[in-house]
Amino acid sequence: MKMLLLTFPMALLVAYGQIIVKWRSIDIGIIDMQNMSLMARMLKFFSDPFILSAYGAAFFATFMWLYIITKLPLAIAFPVYIGLTFVLVILGGWCFLSETITLTRIASVILILTGIILGVKN
Repeated sequence: MKMLLLTFPMALLVAYGQIIVKWRSIDIGIIDMQNMSLMARMLKFFSDPFILSAYGAAFFATFMWLYIITKLPLAIAFPVYIGLTFVLVILGGWCFLSETITLTRIASVILILTGIILGVKN
C-alpha cells in the first residue's frame, strides 16, 4: 500500500502531462504548423499555459521521484510507476481525448499489472 501511495501521485502528474501535451498539440494544430520555423513552433507551444502546466507537472514529478527512490527499492518503484502511468494514460486518453479502449489494450493492462503484482510480491 505504501508503494501505491508514494507512486500514484507522481504517475498521475506524468499522465496529466502526456494527456495535456497530446490534447494541446491536436488543438493547436501540428499539421498547420509544418510551414512554420522550428523557433516559431516552439514559441507557439511554450506560450500555451496548458503545455506549461504539463511541463510544470513533469518538473514536480521529478522531485517526487527523488523522494520515492529513497523510500522504496528501485526494482519495485519503477515498475509500479510505469504500470500506473500506463493505465492512467489509457484511461485519460479515453476520458479526455475520446480514444478507444480495445480488447488488446485491456489485455495488455491486465498482463502488465499482473507482472507488477508478481514482481512486487517476490
